[in-house]
Amino acid sequence: MVNLLFDYDGTLHDSLRIYAPAVQAAYDRLARLGIAPPRQWGLGEVRAWIGLPPAQMWDLCVPGLSDVEKRVSGELVGQRMLELVQAGQARLYEGVPEVLTALGEQGFRLLLLSNCPVSYLRTHAEHFHLEQFFAGLFCGEQFGYRPKYEIFLELRRRYDGSFVVIGDRIQDMEIARRNGLRAIGCLYGYGGREELSAADWMVETPLELLDCARQLSRESSR
Repeated sequence: MVNLLFDYDGTLHDSLRIYAPAVQAAYDRLARLGIAPPRQWGLGEVRAWIGLPPAQMWDLCVPGLSDVEKRVSGELVGQRMLELVQAGQARLYEGVPEVLTALGEQGFRLLLLSNCPVSYLRTHAEHFHLEQFFAGLFCGEQFGYRPKYEIFLELRRRYDGSFVVIGDRIQDMEIARRNGLRAIGCLYGYGGREELSAADWMVETPLELLDCARQLSRESSR
């Protein structure tokens, strides 16, 4: 059995669609309070913050922001993102449902591991019916936000077979590097070619994952 371990944001879900307006809403609150000057953030600027710890993100966004305001602002971003999902604003990348369905039909076991909170994963799972694709859905909060490469050790004990990691950030490549696994880097996500340079394959669209899967199938049948 070959297990495909997927990241979520930037790999399956185009999170910028809901992250950018959520960050802007939290920033607008700070501006109303006189803590930050009014401004509209560009998508390119916000994109660079995806995947950063909230405290680091707010250090870049509003230097000198107090720890209390960082926490409150981070909570507002999370709350607003969930509201946008429930309002139907979230989108999976084009072709993702079809690709996941095809991979399951080809006999791969699909697992998901995201750094997100439980509430975020649960909301997305309900909205996109992710259980129909995945044998297991896991998030960082369930494991005390330990590094992904450590969480993987727990998953390897639960599931037999080999593993291939699929993601768009260095944290996903680190799972593979530290555990002797192969990896697929998703260039359409939020990491660049240099960040994903350790990947065994790189894909520019979700549909190209099927080409990698065909190669894996040929290898496993030998």
